[in-house]
Amino acid sequence: MEYNIFAQHLKDYLRRPGFWFILLILILLTLLHYSEVFEYPPSFVSWISGLGLDRHAFERILYLAPIVWAGFMFGWQGALVVSVVALGCMLPRGIFISEHPADAILETSIVFLIGNVLAISFASLRKEREYRKQLEISQQEQQKIAEELKVMQQNLRYYLQQATKAQEEERKRISHELHDDTIQALVVLSRQLDSLASKKEGMSEENRVRLEDLWHQTDNILKGVRRLSQDLRPAALDRLGLMPALEWLASNVSEHSGIATEVNVTGEERRLPEEVAIALFRITQEALRNVWRHSGATRAQIDVEFVDAVTRITVSDNGKGFNIPRKLGDMAKDGKLGLTGMQERAQLVSGTLTVRSTAGEGTVVTVEIPG
Repeated sequence: MEYNIFAQHLKDYLRRPGFWFILLILILLTLLHYSEVFEYPPSFVSWISGLGLDRHAFERILYLAPIVWAGFMFGWQGALVVSVVALGCMLPRGIFISEHPADAILETSIVFLIGNVLAISFASLRKEREYRKQLEISQQEQQKIAEELKVMQQNLRYYLQQATKAQEEERKRISHELHDDTIQALVVLSRQLDSLASKKEGMSEENRVRLEDLWHQTDNILKGVRRLSQDLRPAALDRLGLMPALEWLASNVSEHSGIATEVNVTGEERRLPEEVAIALFRITQEALRNVWRHSGATRAQIDVEFVDAVTRITVSDNGKGFNIPRKLGDMAKDGKLGLTGMQERAQLVSGTLTVRSTAGEGTVVTVEIPG
């Protein structure tokens, strides 16, 4: 197994041009180091002599080049292999040929050590460059993912806006159809039944009682359909605006739940854009529905504030309250989908929703929307 790995690494090295370049440099330096035929120009000899070096000491220094290059190309392992080869090339001259073997061996050892130190430094530098490059690529990928996620969030918000708009349009259509067709037909039917039940001539008591019972049932159905039509889309919201719709909502909650609900207004009332008014109404409606169903409260209050370019509505109650999670988004996991829906509605019109509640101390829901 280890032999196969070594063979694979060797094949990889043999395929790389840098390996053959380093081998060529080693061969040329070794031929130069052992050749007495080649002579340097006198000016060059004077220059290296001025540095305190002789010819062969200078040649040993040249062996640093392939060692350092190997470290840059193949890492410290490659530098170590090349430095050992260079050591093997320089030592025979220092031991058997040099007139000063001790100095030659010392110079060879110094070249070996310096070569490895430089090679390791260059290898570290190369790794650092590779790491920075990978880091840049990773950051670019993260930025790309962040941009794609942002686009997805924008698309999702757009789809939610369109879905909410379509839902409100459908609610409005059904409410109008119920009011214009179904409710009117039930009104006519209720009046006819009432008229028949009021006639005593030619009708037995039993039939009259049955007609009265049918009239009461029809009247109850009429009230239920009217309530459904108003819940789907209060006529006051379209005709008169947000505040009359909230007054109607508070009155409706007080009448059917027994929870005393009042509306307080601060600031100068203004007409809001339709989508903002609908969002505020639906959020308030859902908040009061939660008070009705879950809080056990006896009182509820709707505070409407028109401050500068912001409209703020606060719904509070004296109910039992609950422990809220750190993030409103986590409420969906706990089954509190109503609060999650309220938050989404607020965000669709660039608003914010906050919920404050403590067990035994009631709940306060605040929505703030520009406009």
